[in-house]
Amino acid sequence: MTNLNYISFANNGVEISVSLFVFKEGDTYIAYCPSLDLSGYDLTEESARADFDFMLSDYLSHQLSHGTLRADLAAHGWKMSQAKGNEPELSDMLGVNEQLRRLVMHSFKKTNVNKTCPLPA
Repeated sequence: MTNLNYISFANNGVEISVSLFVFKEGDTYIAYCPSLDLSGYDLTEESARADFDFMLSDYLSHQLSHGTLRADLAAHGWKMSQAKGNEPELSDMLGVNEQLRRLVMHSFKKTNVNKTCPLPA
């Protein structure tokens, strides 16, 4: 199965699409992106997704402002080229991510998240 999620670099910023797993642990919903090892959480699924969106924006802004985004993505297993990168395959992430292996044994919803982030001023 080919992964369609990516990051695309342009002069004015980045566009990213990532896998997002949403599950419930106790009374808390967690929105987890294994390819960035990033999550958001709250008491409702919608709020957890909104928290993840905030965390993703903050992550991208921080990495872009420090010039470390490409290196961080590569460290997370992304296949990088000059203008684009591809999210690691789920099977590859399962081999190195214990949290993800535990997650797929339980009930979850998988979706994709798209985000555009301008370059910092």
